[in-house]
Amino acid sequence: MGGPYAYRCPLCRTTSEPVDTRAEARAEGKQHRHDFHGGHHPDGEEVIPVAPPPVRWVDVPRGQKIATVLLVLALLLGVWAKTG
Repeated sequence: MGGPYAYRCPLCRTTSEPVDTRAEARAEGKQHRHDFHGGHHPDGEEVIPVAPPPVRWVDVPRGQKIATVLLVLALLLGVWAKTG
């Protein structure tokens, strides 16, 4: 499974910013343990996959919006022609 990933510390109740690889998330954890826990491993710490943010219609490029609308219209016209 691909990234992004984040390090989660249950003791501090914090989660790192997402990074691209598990190795980067483990490095975040190592730095966090060094800075806040004297290098000790808090019980329950983990590297977790992070879901990418959902794609919103307003974020889709204009050309793709136009192509999508034309495709949907063509499909609807095709269904109408077959059943009409």
